[in-house]
Amino acid sequence: MVELASVTDRRPDADVTEIRSQLTDCEWTFRDEHYRGVVLVTGRGRLSFEGSDLSFVAPCLIWLPASRAARLFVEAGTRGMALALTEVGLARSIPVGADAAQIRAALARPTTASKLEPRQARRLAETLEAILDEGRHERPGVQDCVKHHLAIFFIATWRLAGPVPRESPPLPAAIVHRFLHAVELHLREHWTTTQYASEVGVSADQLNATLRRATGRSARALIHERLVLEAEALLDDSRLQIREIAEELGFSDAAYFSRFYKRHTGGSPKRQRRGLASREDVPAASFAAWP
Repeated sequence: MVELASVTDRRPDADVTEIRSQLTDCEWTFRDEHYRGVVLVTGRGRLSFEGSDLSFVAPCLIWLPASRAARLFVEAGTRGMALALTEVGLARSIPVGADAAQIRAALARPTTASKLEPRQARRLAETLEAILDEGRHERPGVQDCVKHHLAIFFIATWRLAGPVPRESPPLPAAIVHRFLHAVELHLREHWTTTQYASEVGVSADQLNATLRRATGRSARALIHERLVLEAEALLDDSRLQIREIAEELGFSDAAYFSRFYKRHTGGSPKRQRRGLASREDVPAASFAAWP
């Protein structure tokens, strides 16, 4: 029997699954638009990818970029962790710094690292386990915690992937990643779509067209969505007054911030805070089934 224990992070961008194949072999077919990371601590299996079969023995790491049809087979007794990630989740979690471009490029191609030390595999698996644990509990700062654990996993995958060839004109996936990465850096500056397009190295029309194909949303919609997520985190997890939250998010006017928030959520910031207060009055046992 194969047991799969899965919990999805608050944003529907990342999903971690524990692999515990006890008595039988198990097989997965991947066809959706998700990036896939698989860390096996024990066991062995086979990956069918782009017309070829690759056998592997744990401890190992497998990374597959999005839009790549693949089949993963593992034998009975295999143990490990699996990660599924959307384009948005990947781009928002790539660490900031001089190595960001190299990390993005490494994650845009398949990687199979089959000569890991047992300690390396355990650390990678523990990183994904920490994300799974965050999803099981109602804790302050869960989104930031998940994001940082993903960044650690990405850096480890990049290190194991080996040298990355130089990239010519940006591919659609690179445009999405660069845009969402820039949003993380400049969200509070309230950049225009044109400014983000210039940062990414494309025109505003090309940026919007690429984002709509990849995510179904425009640059403006994604920026506003990120602002709302930040506002909700500050309303839920901080003691800042609403005017201070508005200032923290780059709004010069608290009234404008309140109108912006209500337009995108249907409720005012005060209502969000009242809703949180009422939830905190519920006995802790009521959160046992979260999410």
